Formats: sequence, C-alpha cells, structure tokens
Amino acid sequence: MKIVIGKCFFDAGEILLQYRPVWGILTGVRPAKLAMDYLNRGYDHEAVKAILREEMLVNPKKATLAADVALFEKTLADETTPDTCSVYISIPFCPTRCAYCSFVSYTSPKLLALIPDYLVKLCREIDETFRIIRENGKRVVTVYIGGGTPTTLNETQLEILLSTVANNIDVSTLAEFTLEAGRPDTITNKKFEIAKKYGVTRVSINPQTLNDEILASIGRRHTVEDFLRAYDIARSSGIPHINTDLIAGLPEESFQSFSKSVDRIIDLHPDNITVHTFCVKKAAEILREGTDVYSRTGGETGKSVEYSHVSVANAGYRPYYLYRQKNTVGNFENVGFCLPGTEGLYNILMMEELHSVFAVGAGAVTKLVSADRTKIDRIFSPKYPYEYLNADAPTTADEKSAEQIRRFFAEDLSAGK
Repeated sequence: MKIVIGKCFFDAGEILLQYRPVWGILTGVRPAKLAMDYLNRGYDHEAVKAILREEMLVNPKKATLAADVALFEKTLADETTPDTCSVYISIPFCPTRCAYCSFVSYTSPKLLALIPDYLVKLCREIDETFRIIRENGKRVVTVYIGGGTPTTLNETQLEILLSTVANNIDVSTLAEFTLEAGRPDTITNKKFEIAKKYGVTRVSINPQTLNDEILASIGRRHTVEDFLRAYDIARSSGIPHINTDLIAGLPEESFQSFSKSVDRIIDLHPDNITVHTFCVKKAAEILREGTDVYSRTGGETGKSVEYSHVSVANAGYRPYYLYRQKNTVGNFENVGFCLPGTEGLYNILMMEELHSVFAVGAGAVTKLVSADRTKIDRIFSPKYPYEYLNADAPTTADEKSAEQIRRFFAEDLSAGK
C-alpha cells in the first residue's frame, strides 16, 4: 500500500512540476540499507536493482549504485558479530564557520575557550564509557573522533585526548582508529606525529573544492596550497589511510571548476574519496545572505556528481557507503569511494546500523543495536558544549544511561536465548 500511494504522489508531482527525482519515491537517508534488506531476504543483485527501478521508481544508475553498495556492505554485515561495537568521540569545535553550516556558536571565541573544561569532562566520560562497554561484554573494533574539527585542539590537548583512548584499550587491537582533520589550516606535523604515536590509522582531510575563490566564498580559512601541504604532512606521517572530501554543487562553482578538483584529488591517490552533494542547514549564514541555494533539478550539480562517480571508478575506486540528506541540491546523494581493501569500516558500521555505537561528548547520539538488528535504542547527549558542561547534563556514561545500556543488552541476551 505504501508503494502504491508513493507512486501516485510521484506521478502527480512529475505531471505538476515536470521533474522526476532520481531517487524515486525513496525518502530515507539509507537507500543501501533498504537494498541490503532485500539481499537478506534472498533476492539476488539483479533482482534488487529491478525492485528499486520498477517498484521504487529509482533512476537506473542510482538503483545500481545502491545495489552495488549493499552487496559490498553485506559481506561486512555477515562478518560482524553481536559482541562488537564502535566508539564515537565528539569534538564540536571549528576554527571558523562554513557559510552553509549551522554550527555558528561552536566557532565563537567565547565557546572555543570552553575547550579545556570540555576536554576534562570528555576524558572522564571516555573512561566511564569504556568501563560500561567492558561490563556489558562488548568488544570495541573501531574508534572515530569526529566533529566539528577535532584538530582544532592544540597539540597538548590532542595528546591528552588520544592518550585517554589508549589508556582504555590496546589500540593495536582496533580494526580502525579514525581522526577527522577536516580543516587543512588546523594540521601540523606535530599533531600527526602524536596521532601516529597513539595508533590512529585513518585521517580525513577535506578540501571541499580546489578552487580558492569558492573556498573564500564559503567561509573556509584555508587555500588550495594549505590543503596540499596538509596532505603531504599526512602522507609523510606514516598514518596508513587518508580520506578526502569534495562537495558537488557549491554556490557559484561551475562544472568545469568541480571537475578539475576531482581530477586533482584522483592524482593525489588517497585511499578514500567521499563525494558529497551540497546541503544547507536551516540556520546557515548563506541563507541569511539571500543566496538561492535550493534547486529542485540541481542545475550543473547532477553533471558534477555523474562526472565524479565515473572518474573515480575509472581510477580504480569503488563505492562502499552511501547516504542522503534533506535540503540537498537536486535531491542527490553522498557517496564514499575507496581503493580495494581500504574502506572506512566505521562509516559502514554506523550508516547501516550493524552494531552498537557508544557516543561521547556534546551532540553525540549513542545507538544500541540488538543482535538481530531489529531494535535500536538511542541515548542523546546535550547538543551544545555549554549544555554538556552543565553538572546535571545527561551523558552516555551517567548512572541512568548505564542502567539503560545494561537493561538493553540483558533483554537482548534473554531474547536470543
């Protein structure tokens, strides 16, 4: 019934607006998860593509993309055991605010001054969270430090954070330890030496575009040369894996400009290339400036997305995770591509909700996933740093949350038996 009604609305919309969304009637953020559900029900790869095309009205290329990602992810899903989990650590601070982002309060000098106190509480929560994980019989396989921009921390602060993680787990046993270093202007040789010292195996350096004029217009404080310098630091640090991000459809960026960025990134040969589609948060500065950022058809963005997908595939990369967002230009998607054997495990485990993710810090959301993956409980930390620092603010590691976690896994174990 849902599919029939969806088709009716889709057909009416197409007649009214003379436009056919590439993702058909799908509105969720995880199209690959839907495709994987069909694979788990016994449909083969070709049948899943046909269902997406014919029942969900998905564009043939997008149907193939979702089915390919699902097939790749299913292998990892089948190998993921119920006793495993991941840890996400939130550093919600940035050196400047991008024009399309809503993290305005996270970049002000007053709130950046909260970092020392934030770090004290965060490290305490990390200690408690790892204790809770051990008490519930879980085994951490990936740790992901995200933000914001974690390398906004100075070198001393970064070492305090990474050493806290290392004091709680033998990092050599992790399948993956990721540190986002999204802003090239926050990267130094010393920071990456510290990261390597404490077992970080993956870093993300995100230029978004290799066009200085566009970088300045979206509020990035770095240049293309800054990115290339940061990339060289990452390569020479000995950290095994590097991810780079690009954004298709940035305001005022042409197809020619974006395609040049894609070509230059491919020439650098990073392990992972993530191609995002431009998405604007509701409280973003760019909206207050009156810039027209919403486009139903996407203009040249679709051409940019298509070029990036074809180019990275021709360079030996394959899609391994996929997600969508609201308010995305042209209703397009975000796709992570990797060289064979270099996929970012946390991205798959988190995006497809394959096991529990314990999240610490402001804005973090813990997801408790049952062994059969049919039940998910969430624990929300306070959204903003100043709320998080409130003595009474709930966290993943407080007594109430610890009891919720214990009860969830006890009931899950009982149901399994």
